Amino acid sequence: MSIATGARHLRTEWGRWWNADDQTDTHIAHRILNDQYRLWRGLHQRTKAEVRQNIGLMKQQQKQATHMQMQRMHAMKQMRGRGGGGFLYGMGMGGASPMVSYRMMQWAQLEIRIGQEEFAHTEVTPGMLAVGRGQLRARRHRAAAGTLLAVLAAWAGIWWASPLAALAVLAATGAVFTAAAAVAGRRRGEHRPPVPRLLFVPPKPPAHTDLAEPDPEPFALREAGRTPKVARDAMTLALRRHQAPVAEVSLPAETAYGWRYQLVLSSGTVADIIRLLPRIATTLRVGASRILARAADPDDAALVQIQVLTSDPFADPLPYPERPPGSCSITTPVSIGLSIEGETTPVVLAGQHVLIVADTGGGKTGMVQALAEYATACADAAVVDIDPVKRGLKALAPCAVRRARTPQEAEDVLDELLQLARDRIATLPPTQDSHHPTPDAPAVLAFLDEFPQLSDRGKTLAVQLLRTGREARVSIVLCTQDATRDALSDAIADVFGVRILMPCRAADVPLVVGLSDAVSRGWLPHHLIPSPDEHDPADAGKFYAITPRHRDPILRYVSPLPPAEADRRARERVAAGLPTLTPSPAVPPQAPEIARLLLKIFATEGDPPALPVARLADHLAAADPAVWGRWDGRKDRTTMVGRTLRTELKKAGLDVPTVRLDSEPGRPTAYRLTDLHTALT
Repeated sequence: MSIATGARHLRTEWGRWWNADDQTDTHIAHRILNDQYRLWRGLHQRTKAEVRQNIGLMKQQQKQATHMQMQRMHAMKQMRGRGGGGFLYGMGMGGASPMVSYRMMQWAQLEIRIGQEEFAHTEVTPGMLAVGRGQLRARRHRAAAGTLLAVLAAWAGIWWASPLAALAVLAATGAVFTAAAAVAGRRRGEHRPPVPRLLFVPPKPPAHTDLAEPDPEPFALREAGRTPKVARDAMTLALRRHQAPVAEVSLPAETAYGWRYQLVLSSGTVADIIRLLPRIATTLRVGASRILARAADPDDAALVQIQVLTSDPFADPLPYPERPPGSCSITTPVSIGLSIEGETTPVVLAGQHVLIVADTGGGKTGMVQALAEYATACADAAVVDIDPVKRGLKALAPCAVRRARTPQEAEDVLDELLQLARDRIATLPPTQDSHHPTPDAPAVLAFLDEFPQLSDRGKTLAVQLLRTGREARVSIVLCTQDATRDALSDAIADVFGVRILMPCRAADVPLVVGLSDAVSRGWLPHHLIPSPDEHDPADAGKFYAITPRHRDPILRYVSPLPPAEADRRARERVAAGLPTLTPSPAVPPQAPEIARLLLKIFATEGDPPALPVARLADHLAAADPAVWGRWDGRKDRTTMVGRTLRTELKKAGLDVPTVRLDSEPGRPTAYRLTDLHTALT
C-alpha cells in the first residue's frame, strides 16, 4: 500500500516539477532579481573595462607625446650646436597637445562615478512572475527532453551491445524506483527547494521575496488550541482578510463550546459583521452555522459579541425532569430549552399563544412534545390535539381531551374551543381580568399543526380564538413551516406571546421577530441546518425565542423526549386521570326571548365586553321592525329603545344594569355581556 501511495506521490512531485509548481513566487522573484543583478553587473564590468582601456590609451598617447617631445628637445640642442635650431622651432616642434590631458581627466572622473554606482533593482510585478515561471518551465521541459533522449540513446547502445545487460539495467532502474516509492510512501510531503540567495543586499526589501514582511496568513481556529492570544490572532486575521470594519478585537473568553469575542467597530453596524459571517466561518474552518454575532450592549452600538462554536454546546443536554401526574400547574413557569450560556428559558404557558416555525427536520416535534409533556403533567390544564394531516402529538396523543385528524373534525373542535372562550369571558366577574385555571375548569392548550390544511371556516375560527382566547386561558400552539402572511392568513405573528424560530427560511425571520432588520440584529435561525435524516441530527432542536422575558437573539436548544419515555408518561397520566374539558353551559332553555335576542346580537358582534344601546337598537330593529323600528328616523330613537329594552328586561325578571362606555365619544349608555350572563345564572 505504501509503495502504491509513494508511486502516486512521486508522480505528483514529477507533475509539480514539470509545471514549476514547486517554485513559489518568492523563488521566481529571487531568480528574476538575481538575473537583473547579473545583467547589471555584466554591463557595469564591461563599461569599467572600456573606461580603463580608454584611460590606458590616453596614457599611452601622453607617454608617446612626451617621448617625442624629449626627442625633439634633444635634436634642437644638437642643431643649435650646428647653427640650425631656429629652423626646427619654426617648424612647430614645440611638445604634446594639452587636449590629451583633458580627456584623461574626463575618463578618470567617469571611472570614479562608475565605481560609486550601486545596483537598483526593478520591482517584480505579477506579470514578470508569470513570464519568469514560464521561462523556468520551458527550460525544464528542454532539459527533461534532452535527458530522456540521452538515456534512451544510452540504453539503446547497451541493448545493442548486450540485451542481457540492458534488461539488467532496466530491472535495476525498476528496483530503484520501487525503493524510492516505498520511501516516499512513508515520508509524504511536498518537496520545496531552497529559495535562491539574493546576490546583492537591497536598500529596501523587494516585493515577493523572503526579505519582505508579508501580512500573516489566516489560519484555522482549531490551531489556537486553548490559547486566547492565538485565538484572537485567528479572528483578527480572518476579519482583516474580509475587510471587516473592526477597530479592536479583545482577548476572547474560552467557553465550554468554543470562544466568545468582543469586537469594537470602526464604522458601520453589527449588520456589516453578520453579512460576513459565512465567509469568516470558511476562513476559520468552522461550520457555517457555528459562528454567531449580535449587538453586545444596547448603549454602545460599536460593541459586538461574536460566539464561535468549535464543539456542540448542547451535546450533553439535561434529562427531562420526572413529573408525576398532576404535580405541576400551568400558571407556573417552565423552561422550554437551555441557552448557549447554560441558562433556562422560563415561560408561563397559561393563556399564552405559541408560534413554532421550523422546516422539515428542524426539531418541531421535539419542541411540541416538550410543551405537551409539561401541560399534561399539570392538574389545571387540558391538551387538545389538532392535526388534519399527520399524527399530531404522537406518543402523547392519548393525553389529549380532544383530537382532530380531518379538516372537519378540526373545524368542530375549534368551534367548541371558541365558544368555551366566549362563555368564560362572558361569565367573568367584574373584578377579574382573566379566567383562573382549576382542575374543574382547566386552561386549554390546543396544539394546531398544518394550519394551511384547515378549511376556510377552520382558519377563521382559529384566528378568532387567537384574538379572544387569552383572557379565557384557551390558547393555541401553532406549528408551521411557513410564517408568511399568506400561510397564516390573518393570524399576525404579534398575536403570539411566545415565538419560536427553529431551522427555517430567511423570509420567516423578520415577520416572526417583528423587525424588518431582524437578521442584521443577530437573529440567524435560517443559518441552522435541519436534520437530513434520523441518523444525523444536525441543528434539529436548536432555536431562537421571543417570550415576555426574552428578547435577545440567543441560541437555545430543546432536548428531545424519547418516544418510549413519552409513551410511558402518557400511560401513567391517563391511568391517574386527567382534567376534563366539559362543554360550556348553553343558554338555559327557560331563558326569556329578550335575553336570547341580546345574546345573539352579542355573538354576531364577536362577543365584545359591552355594546352601546345605539348599536343594540340597529340589531333589534333588524330582528323585529314592528317592535323596535318604530322610532327609526327620530332624534330620540336611542332613548326610546333604551327605555323599552329596560322595560322588557324587567318584565322578564332580569336585573341587567347599564354602564357608561368611557372608551367611546360621549360616554354612551351600554350593556355588558358579563352582566347579562350573571342575570341569567
